[in-house]
Amino acid sequence: MGGNFSIGRVVDLLFGCHHKRLSRPVTPPAKKDGPRGETYVVCLDCGKHLSYDMKIMRVGKEVK
Repeated sequence: MGGNFSIGRVVDLLFGCHHKRLSRPVTPPAKKDGPRGETYVVCLDCGKHLSYDMKIMRVGKEVK
């Protein structure tokens, strides 16, 4: 088997990631004369970017 095989990866493929380990919230700076970017967090297990509501401090849906 390959060196990157893990039981966790197989479980994620079958059932999806539960996004338990997340980065700190990140808000990209405003571009020249534009609005600020949407605040997001990154799942440290699967790498997906998820929206984050700073007012209620909750993780939302995946950012596309």
